[in-house]
Amino acid sequence: MFLRHPFSAIWTRFLTLRTTPNLSDTTQRLIREADVAALRRAGVARVVVAGILLIAVLLATDGVPMSDELAVHQIRAAETTLTLLGAVGLAGAWAASHRVAVTWLPGATATLDAVLIFGNLGYSHFVLNMPGGLFAVYPGIWVIPITMAAAAIHYSPRLQAYVAVLYVTGLGILAWGSRFLNLSERQQDLGDFSGQFGWQANVLRVVMVFAAGLILILVARQGRLMLERAVRETTLRANLTRYVPRELAPILSQQAFASLRDGRRMPVTLLFVDIRASSALGEGMDPARLAIFMSSFRRRVMRAAAQHGGVIDKFIGDGALILFGVPNAGEDDTARALACGRTLLDLIERWNAKRAFNPPLRIGIGIHTGEVFCGVVGDEDRLEFTVLGETVNIASRIEQATKTAHCDLLASQEAVCAAGEEGLWTAIEHEPLPGVTRTLVLMKPV
Repeated sequence: MFLRHPFSAIWTRFLTLRTTPNLSDTTQRLIREADVAALRRAGVARVVVAGILLIAVLLATDGVPMSDELAVHQIRAAETTLTLLGAVGLAGAWAASHRVAVTWLPGATATLDAVLIFGNLGYSHFVLNMPGGLFAVYPGIWVIPITMAAAAIHYSPRLQAYVAVLYVTGLGILAWGSRFLNLSERQQDLGDFSGQFGWQANVLRVVMVFAAGLILILVARQGRLMLERAVRETTLRANLTRYVPRELAPILSQQAFASLRDGRRMPVTLLFVDIRASSALGEGMDPARLAIFMSSFRRRVMRAAAQHGGVIDKFIGDGALILFGVPNAGEDDTARALACGRTLLDLIERWNAKRAFNPPLRIGIGIHTGEVFCGVVGDEDRLEFTVLGETVNIASRIEQATKTAHCDLLASQEAVCAAGEEGLWTAIEHEPLPGVTRTLVLMKPV
């Protein structure tokens, strides 16, 4: 679990872009995993870069005489700053690995980076009396591109904007918050800082550019991996939608799809729906109107299925088969199927009132629950997701029985009992269902 923090909501809104607010749970989970991985990489990158720079400082300044107090103070300040930068990176990597405060951790580490860098620059300015207007010669200024590159690992434009504002504001205060120097004063001060352009300082600058390059390589590599993963996921889903209902594609992994190829038996509740007297309706409409009519009917079926968590296995002419409990069975599958049937009837009733169909449009709905074979069948040239078994046949026969029973919605007693709705349904008398050898009690809503 992610640790909740009072500022989590603020950082989430500020440091992330939500151009698509209605993301699926699976997509949000993948984004969270990518964010945690980016936090770990950013922490490790800070530790590595701080270590490289610290080693470079120690090697390049090994021969600096202790009598040069300005250089010695700057070296000590640089060593302290780099050590603390490494500590921030180590703490960030640990927090990311333990998923502690990951929502606001990117902003916190970026802020600490800026505090340390401006602490180093402030030390040079206020303690060592280096003019603020000459901040460009301060060694610590070269760390800024490194920390800005580290922030890019998170792929957050708002975080990057926040980091840019931090450094622009800080450097602006340093440059214009101190006394302006005239030309002669600048010439004199630059002469005093001539050591900042010696080979040791230039070696450190080259190493800093190298460190920034390493982090940008990491950013590019991470972006490439994310692109490849997105392409694989998109390709997988595109392939899955050729064989399975589109509602299943976003939640099926490659392994789950492989299990569907093998097939399995599982408890499922099925809802068959069919339009009554559709032949007469078709004869009275021109092709264009009939196409619009069927599209409107299917939209209502999809709306009802989505509202109650059903999966449309297939549309069959003027009817449809909706599954509940695929890919995983739940305790409320049958209750959701019965609720979906009632919603469908309500949608059709409102459609009749809106369009004033004459005669009114009627549908038949049959619901049954039981074990089915569920899987993808066929060869590579033609694969198809399907459910097979006696339960499927019975559900289809129940839907057909709505014609002779003069009832729009029928369900088996097994389905009603499984949903715990015995008080809302009543048994009806009916002829034996064709092709069904066992006795079956059918029920209609009270």
